[in-house]
Amino acid sequence: MKSRLQPAMSTLYQRRLWRLFWFAAIVLVGMAGAAFAQDAEDPPGRVGYVSYQKGGVVFAPEGEEDWVDLPTNRPITAGDRLWTDQGARAEFQVGTTTLHLDGESHMGVSELEERALKVILLQGSLNLRVREVAQGENVEVDTPNLAFRALQPGDYRIDVDVRNGETRVVVQSGLGSVFGEAGESIHLGGGQVAAFTGRVLAQVQGPEFRPDDFGLWAAERNRAEDQSVAARYVPRGVVGYSQLDQYGTWNQDPTYGAVWYPAVQVANWAPYRYGHWSWIGPWGWTWVDDAPWGFAPFHYGRWTMISNRWAWVPGRLAHRPVYSPALVVFLGGGGTRLAAGSGPAVGWYPLAPGEAWWPTFRHSPRYVGFANFNINLNAYPRTFTNHVWRQRPFAVTAVGEDDFRRGRPVYRHWQPLAPQTIGNAQINVVPVRPELRPRGEFQRSWRGQPAAPQAGVQPGSQPVAPQRFFGGREPPAAVREQFRAAREQERLQREADRTARDQQRQAEAARPQQADTRFQREQAIRQQQEQGARFQAQRMQQEQAQRMQQDQAQRMQQAQRPQPEQVQRTPQEQAQREAQREAWRHQREQNASQPQRPTAHPQRPPVQPTQQQQQAVVPVPQQQVQAVQQMQPPQQHQQPPQHQQPPHAAPMNRGERGGQGQQGNGGGPEQGQGQQGGGRGGRGGWR
Repeated sequence: MKSRLQPAMSTLYQRRLWRLFWFAAIVLVGMAGAAFAQDAEDPPGRVGYVSYQKGGVVFAPEGEEDWVDLPTNRPITAGDRLWTDQGARAEFQVGTTTLHLDGESHMGVSELEERALKVILLQGSLNLRVREVAQGENVEVDTPNLAFRALQPGDYRIDVDVRNGETRVVVQSGLGSVFGEAGESIHLGGGQVAAFTGRVLAQVQGPEFRPDDFGLWAAERNRAEDQSVAARYVPRGVVGYSQLDQYGTWNQDPTYGAVWYPAVQVANWAPYRYGHWSWIGPWGWTWVDDAPWGFAPFHYGRWTMISNRWAWVPGRLAHRPVYSPALVVFLGGGGTRLAAGSGPAVGWYPLAPGEAWWPTFRHSPRYVGFANFNINLNAYPRTFTNHVWRQRPFAVTAVGEDDFRRGRPVYRHWQPLAPQTIGNAQINVVPVRPELRPRGEFQRSWRGQPAAPQAGVQPGSQPVAPQRFFGGREPPAAVREQFRAAREQERLQREADRTARDQQRQAEAARPQQADTRFQREQAIRQQQEQGARFQAQRMQQEQAQRMQQDQAQRMQQAQRPQPEQVQRTPQEQAQREAQREAWRHQREQNASQPQRPTAHPQRPPVQPTQQQQQAVVPVPQQQVQAVQQMQPPQQHQQPPQHQQPPHAAPMNRGERGGQGQQGNGGGPEQGQGQQGGGRGGRGGWR
């Protein structure tokens, strides 16, 4: 018997059409590649969420001062913060990366984009499992001391001790780099442990790392995720895929391929009915489901019914699919007078396989193409109204407009709509943004494209310190102090960035002037060098001329100086001189053959030259005298015997006591000075 929920002929036609457009979508979208490259006007292509929490886990969105208990399946994005109480634990997933937090840990998400995941661990312990690192992707954990970047898939652990100001990095497997404030870096491989203090990578000897309860728990969670059955049917980039294993079953459908059936036992259950709506910028209205498995099926894929059962169809997703806040079509709201009960209402229904989703926020055509991967957008334009589940009132959910905007639980306030009301309602209407935000509901202002991560510096974007709530409790003193320091650091960082931008603009403005000044300075230096070279050449020429003048003057002086007179001797004088020399030589030989007596030596009177010799003797230069002395053999001074008297000797008189002259060194006329000295000494005793 055919059920009333069995798809009609129009539905079968839609299925056939969906299969035909399957391959056309590959040409339209698949040619652009499997990875979504975010444009400046697009929101992030992926988010994170807490897939497991035990104990007290509170969070605060970007720009909020209030800390509240973390709602199940609440998307976590840049600027959000998490805190785990003592003894609590949390598991945070972003695509293929999983982070585990131990008790008393404080973590904030500073950047979450398609190619960047950057978190800040201010206190506590974090276990990081990186399953893949795409080209150009940055997976980074910043601490008050350093910045750690995972370079390869692996398991990493980071502990921050705020009491001692230390950060310990444990690389259990993989490869990572640690960056300091000044840009220095250290690589750590598998099995290496390093502890640092300060912000300049000053290593300290920390305690030996041993697996503790937290590490064992994180390893067990990672092992279970590695063995996930859902990973066989969907890419691991689908956030929340691992929760599908224990809350449903997988099956192969001849029309849709792999489908997943949730294990629900609730009457009148339908997609997007058990949860609430929350305004989360930049996407706007976001569905937050209550089911523990309710993240992936409501932000990826489509919903259909097979044999009276709701089934989630992931379809052919990209390796890193684009996150969507809610894959539904809104109807009513915005003043379209859709009534439910006694007042205006807002309704919605899920999209069926093959139907296109058109965002209500600012986006680029590229973003729409990747968000509708393998879907023909030409067949389902924005003006398309004949959706499958619009024709099925049991799939449509509606609540009062006030309940919708205040984020109240939908299943408590939803009301069925008549088919005529649904058919007359306007679709693709954006519900009005809430003016007054209820307690516990938050909004984020989109900041645009975040700046590139800066490794090794204190986080520049820090959340605001909590003032009123900390999950219903006063925040710990350590957290308050961290936030105060974070605000001060943020202010200093903004001032430094502003100063750097001003300096850069001034440098760019002064660059032409600097170029002209540099050219002038170089030209002046060259001129000085040329002048110095010319002065040096002139000085050398002057010195050379002075030397030439001095040499010429010396030559002239030498030419004018009188030459020493040469001693002219007659042949008789030369013969007499030779005879004297021969006599002196004969006498020396005799003296040498006779023994010497220790008696007083009589002074030999000087030899008086003849008158002819006196006339012929001329002064001899001292240089010639020295030359003659060098030619003669050394004279041995022998004293004659006492009984011998020199020739021409005269008897001594009272003048014996006269001084004795010094005996000459030589034995010839050349020693005239010595003989004359002896004569002068002897004149004291001669008459």
